[in-house]
Amino acid sequence: MATMVGNIENLYEGCRIVRRLICLIIVINILLIFMPGKSYCADPKLELDWDYLTHAHFKDRYIDTVSLHIFENISKKNNRSIYRGITITRPYGYINDNNQQSKDSSAVGVGPVYMIRHEKKLSGKLYEALDMSGGFIVYDKIFPAEGRYYNFMWRIGPRFIYKISENSSVNIGYMLMHVSNGFRTHNPGYNAQGVSVGFAAKF
Repeated sequence: MATMVGNIENLYEGCRIVRRLICLIIVINILLIFMPGKSYCADPKLELDWDYLTHAHFKDRYIDTVSLHIFENISKKNNRSIYRGITITRPYGYINDNNQQSKDSSAVGVGPVYMIRHEKKLSGKLYEALDMSGGFIVYDKIFPAEGRYYNFMWRIGPRFIYKISENSSVNIGYMLMHVSNGFRTHNPGYNAQGVSVGFAAKF
């Protein structure tokens, strides 16, 4: 009995250490994203994109994801732009294991992200674009169930952009997303798809 209690205490202590490490990683990520750096864009803007994506394609993965992406335009050449930023994400749902037992798979995550956008003018103030982004997300718990404390988030999809003025625009798009940690084991990755809306301005 004493041995069991000791093992439980060691487990709780290990969890506390891991959570502190995750908090440290999150703080470092935020500092790295917002540290002053050289920008090759003449008029860097901030863009806020909100995603609501529902589970798709993967069997036994029933996870929906709400995310906020905060981007800074750091480079623009012809019709291609490069962005860096931070993603705050809230996935929620469950997965079924090999025994068809449901396991809660909800968490909160944050991490750095980069995005490439190819943009083309349609008419007047309306543009079409293709966005491709990749991010490294650290979560407050193992996510999904039987996974790890971190994942890579990949997104791709078309977007329509309406430029209100030279310094502001609104957009709406359709996103496909894949989330996994890249390992062969403890990697219950999932896919999602849905709508993304955003606003960009020079603050």
